[in-house]
Amino acid sequence: MIKSNLILAGAFAALLPGIVAAQSLSVSPTKLEVANGARQTTLTVKANSRGSSVLQMRVMAWKEGSDPSRLKATRDVVISPPAAKLRPRQELTVRIVRTKKRAVRKRECYRVLVDRLPDRKAKGQVVKLQVRHSLPLCFSS
Repeated sequence: MIKSNLILAGAFAALLPGIVAAQSLSVSPTKLEVANGARQTTLTVKANSRGSSVLQMRVMAWKEGSDPSRLKATRDVVISPPAAKLRPRQELTVRIVRTKKRAVRKRECYRVLVDRLPDRKAKGQVVKLQVRHSLPLCFSS
């Protein structure tokens, strides 16, 4: 079964020349912990591709331990910049700030979403994918 899937994938790739230019994105760290009442942290995003990458970044409210896809919009934490275009192999440091006035009680968690948007200019037989990194972000007192 696995061998036939690999053969099928290879045949599919051969039919679509020119889509081998993979776009990848890395983020670091993969888990953000902000302790001792601190209000901000940073995240590094790096484009590991031959082409440019258009990014959208957001922070969503999330209950720790629950399904990471169950998110709510929030204004309690902001990210800057919220969007960016990275050149090949460019690195960007993103600032994340808790703007909520009330002090953190024990622990407060969010998810940072970093989306690499599909290239709108790509022409021909190209598979357009949106890549999302969803990282836990927790503030504690």
